[in-house]
Amino acid sequence: MKMLIVEDDPFVQKVVKKVFAGMGFEVLTCGDGATALDFIKNDRIQFAVIDWILPEMDGLTLCRRVRKLKLSRYIYMIVLTSRNRKEDLVQALDSGADDYIAKPFDESELAARARVGMRIIQLENKLVNNQKRLMKLAKEDPLTGILNRRSLFDGILKEINRSSREGASVATILVDADNCKAINDTHGHLAGDVALAEFSRRLQDSCREYDLLGRYGGEEFLVFLPRTDREGAIRVAERIRTSLRQKPMVFGDHKVELGASLGVCAYTFDKSKKRAENVEAVFDEMIKRTDYALYMAKKEGKNRVVVYTP
Repeated sequence: MKMLIVEDDPFVQKVVKKVFAGMGFEVLTCGDGATALDFIKNDRIQFAVIDWILPEMDGLTLCRRVRKLKLSRYIYMIVLTSRNRKEDLVQALDSGADDYIAKPFDESELAARARVGMRIIQLENKLVNNQKRLMKLAKEDPLTGILNRRSLFDGILKEINRSSREGASVATILVDADNCKAINDTHGHLAGDVALAEFSRRLQDSCREYDLLGRYGGEEFLVFLPRTDREGAIRVAERIRTSLRQKPMVFGDHKVELGASLGVCAYTFDKSKKRAENVEAVFDEMIKRTDYALYMAKKEGKNRVVVYTP
């Protein structure tokens, strides 16, 4: 863990460094508040010991400035000072410091206070990681790891809104796994889940980096293609169909091909229109058309691409 000592007295700086280096910290040092603020902005510092009286910017001003920064990590700050009145303690804590220690200080006391700070930082890091994990779970489909329906739709609407301003073409592809029901019926639902996860992986490999892919529901997946016209969408859809069938999956003594039926719809925005198009209405209509094209693909015998034609 990186920590910063902000102290203009070389002797005090040396003593504090000895304590924290002995505890396994990677120690950085500086002698003024302005330099310290730059360190904190640009380095992965999580712990700081700050003298109250400093050149250019005093320690309490530094604490206040740090708390106003929009950092992704919490910085635990201890203020060092020769002042030891109760009102000084209150002022330091109100400025954003987490702890306060008066000079001259005992090295063992500083180490004990540092251990308290480490425990708080560890709890804060755990909380941040849990929040990130929850945010990820809220956006992803738990089985396949790709976007869930809600997150996918949010992303698509943003892309459609941008495309409408640019007068660009966009396309949607609905992909339905042809053989998953047979896998479920023959080999069980666990095998069906494995097949869907593999189906999703091959879909991701077939999509372009800037395409949006998510689970639409059940055995259906939706691909959104920004900046893509009808012909481009057909090429992507055929690449997906071919990729899914390249290597059969093995369940016991049986080989099963991961075939798919695909419905495609493309739409081009008219930039010359005086009034902006309703992006939600456009998206709803594209989904209806894509769903109809998928229905026709399945009706015509599966393992094929059908493009919606008005």
